This record gives sequence, C-alpha cells and structure tokens, in this order.
Amino acid sequence: MNFGVLLGFVFSFAITAYAILTSADDRAVFLDEHGIVIVIGGTITVALLCFPFKQLFTSFKVFLRNMFFKQKVDYEKTIKMIVSLSESYRTDPKNLAAKLPPKAHPLLKDGVALLVDFGFNYEKLDDILSNSVKGQKIRNNENAKVWQTVSRFPPAFGLLGATVGMIALLQTIGSEGAQDRIGPAMATALVATFYGLVLANFFLIPISEKLTEVGKEDIILRSIIHEGILLIHQKEHPLFIEEYLKSFLSPAIKKKMTSSQGNYSGGQKAA
Repeated sequence: MNFGVLLGFVFSFAITAYAILTSADDRAVFLDEHGIVIVIGGTITVALLCFPFKQLFTSFKVFLRNMFFKQKVDYEKTIKMIVSLSESYRTDPKNLAAKLPPKAHPLLKDGVALLVDFGFNYEKLDDILSNSVKGQKIRNNENAKVWQTVSRFPPAFGLLGATVGMIALLQTIGSEGAQDRIGPAMATALVATFYGLVLANFFLIPISEKLTEVGKEDIILRSIIHEGILLIHQKEHPLFIEEYLKSFLSPAIKKKMTSSQGNYSGGQKAA
C-alpha cells in the first residue's frame, strides 16, 4: 500500500475538519444538505454525461490500484533483469523464458515470448513493442483525463449552490425579520462553494496529478523494456545494454543505481 497517498488523504480530511470546527460557532451550518447535494450530485451527473459509465468505473479501479496498491517502480531491478536475460540469450537463447522470474513485468514476458517462441525479426519486434507502449500511453492519458475533467466541476457547482442560496436570500428581503436572516442565509449559501473547493483541490486534482505522474513512470519503464528486448535480440554486450537503458533515467535516479561494470570486465569482450 502507498502510505504516502494514504497519509495525504488523511491530512486532507484533517485540514477540512479543522477548518469546519474552528471557523464557525454553529458548525451545523456546514451540514447544509442542499449544498452537498448540488456539489456532489451535480459532479457525478455531469461526469456520467461526459464519459461512459464503463470508462468511469475503469478509471476508478485504476485510481484505487495506482494510488493505494501499486508498488514503486524499480527501474534498477528491471534493468538488471534485462541485462541478465541478455547474458542468457547470448549463450542459450531457447531457455530464455525459463530465466524470467514469476513476477516479471507483463511486457517483458510478452517481449521474451515474441523473441523466443515466435522468432520475430528486429523490425517486427520493434513494431509490436512500440504499439504496445503507445497503446498503454493512450490508456494512461485517458484515465488521468477523466479525473482532470471531473475536477473542474465541483467549484462550478459550488458557485451554482451559492447562487441558488443568494436567490433564496434576496427573495426574503423586505419581509419581516429579513435583516436578522441575512448573515445566516449567506453563510449557508457559501457552504456549497466551500465543498466544491475542498472536493476539487483536496481530492480530485491531486488524484489526476498523481495518475499523470504514475502514467509517466509506467511509460518510462515500458520504454526501457522495449529497448531492452531489441538489444537482447541484437546480442549486444550486457554492459552496453545496462548503460544504454540507464540513459532513460534522470541523473538523480542513475546516481542511486549501482553499476555492474565489474561483472563484465573479467572475461567478456564487447560484441
């Protein structure tokens, strides 16, 4: 479980609760059902109008998986696994699949199958793996786009709730005791705006940004696997493969990675 994300949501709820508990003498004003229904109900309704239910459900599942259950991307482990496979392919190509660990990345498993079982040449391997990476990038962007779009709705519906509240308030002006009701009525009208801003800025926007970042990491990993499979096919030297695949990473990540240069300097020569 991603405890950083969980902690972020806990803090979001805590800050919202703190704002409610310390900003008004009558905290019941924040329980205005009209504002809650307009903001949450309106957001859900417009989301259903914008996207098919199946896409919304898929995006919600992706959110749960990536935000809470997805493990951190381990570039170093994947690169070293590809390097190990390249060594095996140079000596015993037919048993390459047996060298794959059970929890290897699905694209790496597919790439090894295409390389060994089907025997595709370099161009066909490149085409298939490129399309796989491109397709996944599109799906990642679509899932993030759903949350980016939905995050725009709550503030607008919060304003709508405030507008409705102000209309109801203005209707009472001129009636007996209207002056005493103006303050409480305006506070109630602005509750919808409060919930719209909280929902968008504490939850929906961070979710969309997190999914965008997770999607970028996923595509970098898939690109590494894509190029790694092609380099294995070319029977490039393991050290070259390792250094080439590291070039996909930022300097900060590369600095943390341990080099395997000593493992190849003993008896192997570059192909």
